[in-house]
Amino acid sequence: MTNTHKVITVGLMSVLLGMFGCDRKSIEQKFNAKPTFEEQLETFKHLGFILNPGIDTADITRWAGGHKEFEDHPYQLMYQALGSINELEPWISLTNRCWDFDLEAIEDHGAYVYIMENISRITNGDLVFKDIQDYVDIEEGKAWVSFTCNGDNYKWDLRVDDDWTDGELFDKVQALAQKYKTNGKFTFFNTGGQDFVLGYHTPEELEKIRKATGLDIVWLKAEGQIY
Repeated sequence: MTNTHKVITVGLMSVLLGMFGCDRKSIEQKFNAKPTFEEQLETFKHLGFILNPGIDTADITRWAGGHKEFEDHPYQLMYQALGSINELEPWISLTNRCWDFDLEAIEDHGAYVYIMENISRITNGDLVFKDIQDYVDIEEGKAWVSFTCNGDNYKWDLRVDDDWTDGELFDKVQALAQKYKTNGKFTFFNTGGQDFVLGYHTPEELEKIRKATGLDIVWLKAEGQIY
């Protein structure tokens, strides 16, 4: 751009600012403003993150900081919240599009049944696990989970490390998605804590989510991500 063009552009901007009663500071403040709680929720709604029956915004804003905490951590906290379970019986998932999972979750029999049920839940019927059974004995150092999927029988032996989940389980379910050529694949979002958000999206859906939110959601490859 030549100096003449720069002068003209600046002049036009000044005229427009004067016409609409705006100053540069207010425009910059608006441009740099973080999205509000409502704007973030609406963005995710347009991306297909619909609240389950029985869930409302009160189930999302249980963090002590309220709306401000969501605005201080734009989209990240909202994504985690939409993958969580509400804190009142009957323990409803806020949405079925992702799952915020705390890896320190293995205490007794049934733990891996619960995990497999939730992994299946977010696939929108692409991966249905039936006849899920597990065995967990921390002191014995033994754990496994078995199930059927698409008529095939599986039994996976799992590592025991106190109450920590065997992260390799997630690579194994990603391999199932590849084996059965499902519409979507599993995704990973690092929260910076001992939890992570497991998603399940098509490449097109993932691109839209990343573009709309700026979140660094990547394809799941649990080795190197969570173990």
